[in-house]
Amino acid sequence: MIKIVAVVPARGGLTGASMALVNALLGLVRLYGALVRVTVVTSYSALKYPTLEKLVKAGATCHAVKVEGLPAPFYWLLLGMKLILSGRHDVAHFSTPKALFLLYPAARLAARRVVLTLEGYPPYELEGTSAGSRLLGTAAWSACLRLADRIATCSDWLRSVVESRRGFGFKMVTVHNPIDFERFGDNGPSDGPLVIVARLHKVKGVDVAIRALAYLARSSRDVPKLVIVGDGPERRELESLCRELGVDHLVEFLGHRSDPERWVKSASVVLVPSRYEPFGMPAAEAGAAGKPVVASATGGLREIVVDGVTGLLSRPDDHTDLATKIQRLMSDEEVRRRMGQAARARVFRSFTPEAIAPRLMNLYLDALRS
Repeated sequence: MIKIVAVVPARGGLTGASMALVNALLGLVRLYGALVRVTVVTSYSALKYPTLEKLVKAGATCHAVKVEGLPAPFYWLLLGMKLILSGRHDVAHFSTPKALFLLYPAARLAARRVVLTLEGYPPYELEGTSAGSRLLGTAAWSACLRLADRIATCSDWLRSVVESRRGFGFKMVTVHNPIDFERFGDNGPSDGPLVIVARLHKVKGVDVAIRALAYLARSSRDVPKLVIVGDGPERRELESLCRELGVDHLVEFLGHRSDPERWVKSASVVLVPSRYEPFGMPAAEAGAAGKPVVASATGGLREIVVDGVTGLLSRPDDHTDLATKIQRLMSDEEVRRRMGQAARARVFRSFTPEAIAPRLMNLYLDALRS
């Protein structure tokens, strides 16, 4: 039996990276049953998420800390104590470099090997932050590449970028982010709004989608509504852009929601207009819901969306090309239906927890043999 402890920080709720790890562990438990024992160390705020509930019901043990109102240093201290007290394990798996960096001593006390899921490349993600933040963030991330025994990258694209610029290729294996296939079941209409599920940050390209909508509005009266699920530092700027372009009546900002599947299921088309995207979980989740995607041809999105089959790829940061692709799908319901069905079949084959589990298991075994 392999004993795995997963550290899933959730001080403000589960992030996409944490959700991906929980889903991967769910597939591991479902596929390998008595051969694995999974323990999760997390926050009480994570217990409300259906994916974590499924993992616990499948047989995982959960150790949660109460962190409401506590300063960050106390939160990490409590999380480290929970990790040490959770028992002795074969593998400690971290969903973020930050968690590994802060809890590395506790990880070495709790497990024989340390595995890190890598979801991004800081030189891209920290663009626009202060010089100090970039230096500290990149240094901590680089340290984690050395500290981890094995690294699971969320896409072939990310693995190739990190390997070519930082090395450590011998440690890295691509383990695509799995998604909760049942949660995004395809039972919604095909004539709903355009939907974006994203953190409102420049790299997500939400402004590109708003400009595409304005471009369509200048040439047509029949323009679909755009629903944006998510929050972030650019929300006010994006709301101002909608007013400036005269499309504020066509765009609805819903803020952060714990049930994004509700809007994905109601969409006609899901947009992922990212400038940078190591994987692109919203594209895979849209596929699970049987929805076609218009996504940027960048990063890991090219490993999810098959252009012309499960959706359309557009040039990154090009709102006119995005508008053209949106119009192409919105004008043909049969194409949307066909692409949605193909997307759902592809996600079932490649991005469910059970589809990902064998590669994750091989990564753990390789770490233990090293």
